[in-house]
Amino acid sequence: MRTSWRADSPAAAAVDGALFRLVLPALAGAAAAWVLWRVAADAGPLPRRIVVGALPVYLGLWLATVALHAVRWRMVLRRLGTDLPLVRLARLWLAGRAVGSVVPSGTLGGEPVRVRLLTASGMPAASAAGAVALDRSLELAGNMIVGPLCIGGALALGAGSGIALTIAAVGGLVGFALLLAIWVHGMRGDPVLRILATPPAYLLPRRWRTRVLAEATRTDGALHAVLVAHPGLVPAGVALSLVIEALHLVELAALFAVFAIAVPLPMLLLSSMGIGIAHAVPVTAALGTLEATQVGLFTVGGEPIATGLAVAVAVRLAETLAILTGLACLATAPGRRRR
Repeated sequence: MRTSWRADSPAAAAVDGALFRLVLPALAGAAAAWVLWRVAADAGPLPRRIVVGALPVYLGLWLATVALHAVRWRMVLRRLGTDLPLVRLARLWLAGRAVGSVVPSGTLGGEPVRVRLLTASGMPAASAAGAVALDRSLELAGNMIVGPLCIGGALALGAGSGIALTIAAVGGLVGFALLLAIWVHGMRGDPVLRILATPPAYLLPRRWRTRVLAEATRTDGALHAVLVAHPGLVPAGVALSLVIEALHLVELAALFAVFAIAVPLPMLLLSSMGIGIAHAVPVTAALGTLEATQVGLFTVGGEPIATGLAVAVAVRLAETLAILTGLACLATAPGRRRR
């Protein structure tokens, strides 16, 4: 009797099992989103036709931001001599971001996953690690530029005048200055990463400290080689990161429209910044921090607490669906280790 190839394939069985484990949370998330959307559509201030029309717009914008993340990553990979299909890179990026969200690491836990998936695609481990690190640095550069701009724009538009917002803006500018210093010294070949890694490394045991400093030295050399060979990579990557950040704002506005939440521009800027802050906190899936950040910012901005709670629920649902999508990409990713 002939049997299906899937029944005889351990890899296919593992994929089927992983996908099956995603079915229940995916259905639960979809059901919760539908219920909340119906309630918001019936009670919200926006016309129902706008709410209904915002859903495909939001999904299209979300796909566009994922595609741009993949484009930036492919730009880095091509400079290192590797070219992968854009769709595969988008899936790998979603998988890494999902793991980074679930692991309490400020989304950094997904970077080793991206490295592992790149090596499974045939890229040398050292080059894969360098490509992921450089792509992440370009993303952080965009965050550091847009963060203070969002805060400054919100303050200029009258969304509160608290000292905390000013301190956050100064912190973002300091972070951007640090990234700029790394780029300048990297172009010169200075051991900037080893210098930055040395003080915290003394908090580690000796054998770990030696390995960390040695890795920082190797990374300094690789960074200098890439920057010298491709001097236009960082400016182009930062420019693309700024485009992604701008698109994120429009995507966020479409998300709020899906749930019939009317959010003024100043609060939209603060909400976007709050999402970034919540993701930087090493908490699993930003549970609690994402909601608390949104409620706190909307309260500081003078909005009713009910608006902050509604925004928090909408952002949480979008985050959950994004994580489930990324985990599905991870479950079906080529080269993933099977048990």
